[in-house]
Order: sequence, then structure tokens, then C-alpha cells
Amino acid sequence: MEKELSEIPAEVKKLAEEKREVLIAALADVDDTIAELWLEEKTPTREQIKAAIRQATLARKFTPVLIGSALGDKGVQPVLDAVCDYLPNPSDVPSVALDRRRNEAPVSLVPYNSLPFVGLAFKLEEGNFGQLTYIRVYQGTLKKGMHVYNAKSGKKIKVPKIVRMHSDEMEEVPSIGAGEICAVFGVDCASGDTFTDGGLPYSMVCYPPVTQKLANESRPQCSSPTP
Repeated sequence: MEKELSEIPAEVKKLAEEKREVLIAALADVDDTIAELWLEEKTPTREQIKAAIRQATLARKFTPVLIGSALGDKGVQPVLDAVCDYLPNPSDVPSVALDRRRNEAPVSLVPYNSLPFVGLAFKLEEGNFGQLTYIRVYQGTLKKGMHVYNAKSGKKIKVPKIVRMHSDEMEEVPSIGAGEICAVFGVDCASGDTFTDGGLPYSMVCYPPVTQKLANESRPQCSSPTP
């Protein structure tokens, strides 16, 4: 679906301008660049506003809110654009695992496809073909037919089928890379289980923090999985 753009209707243009000023004032409370422009009574550019929203969102100081309607898919495209514009991508968020060989010392995972595989099962769903396991790949590549190891049980499991989910549709794919989410059939596990290729004694019992402040703490903070 392509996004259609048009001018703001004349009857609500004044209101839109007022609300834009409210947005800028709110950003001035959490972003130094916008605050400086606001105090100098200068108007920030669209790029400056988007950059400020992104940085404040990543720092958990600001929460973007978008208006839309499920009827006729109204507002879907702006939401998807906002996900790309304001939410962290794999390179923005430090991913942390615990190394069982070193008394569960925290180790950083790097979202490169060429590195050893590390993934986390974060959701289970019962379907017509049995248990469907949703996996987030934090490092390396998960391939169809690949043998993976459950870090908790030590069991070796073959991945028979990998699908990419599109709402209520499934697209079968041969592999999934770092930073991506997929679903697999025929994998017996529990929510929160870590999978590796067997070469790394890592376990992701906690989920990676978003802010750099939390990332610098001695151990990762536990939170609900939000892929």
C-alpha cells in the first residue's frame, strides 16, 4: 500500500500548527538541540524534529503516539514508518548473553550473519501443525535443516522448517539472519529458551537493555521480551 500525501485542510491547518508547537515544546524538554532552537524562537527542521524524537525515544524519555484506524487500514503506513524512524535497530541495542564457562559473565552479541548462531525463543503458539516457536536471531544465521542446541536442556534439535510471519500468512524461507524474527515448527522448547549452534555456551536468561546506562551495568536487566 502506497502512502498518499496531501495538504492539510484549511479548516484544521491552524490547529495542526498549534499542535506542532506543542510537540516542539515537549521535545525541548528532552533534547538540547531542540531546546536551544526553541529558546531562540527558531523553527526546527523536519529532520531535526525526527532526529530528536528518535534519540529521546531510544533514551526512554519520549513516547511517540500516532493516530489511526483499523477501518480501511487508515494510519498503518505512518506507524510502520515510525517503527523504522524511531525504534532501535539491532545495531542500536546492546544484546547481552551470559557465558556459562565464565560464571555467567555478560558477553555482547554482535548482529552479524557470519558469526556463530545465538537465538531466543520468546513466544510459543499452538497451531494446526503443532507448536509454533517464535525465535529472535541475535547473532549468526538460522538455516532450514540446521541442528541447534537448547542451552537449558542441552538437547540437539533439527530445524525442519522456517517461516517468516506476515500477519496471518506464512512465508517459508531457507534462512533467517541476525536481527530478524522467524517461526519454526517441530522444535520442543519453552518460552525463554536460548538456542545456539553448539559452539557457544551462552544463555539469554535476561533480555537486553535499551539504554546505554543499563548496558554498562554489571549484569543485564530482566524485562518482558519485546522483539
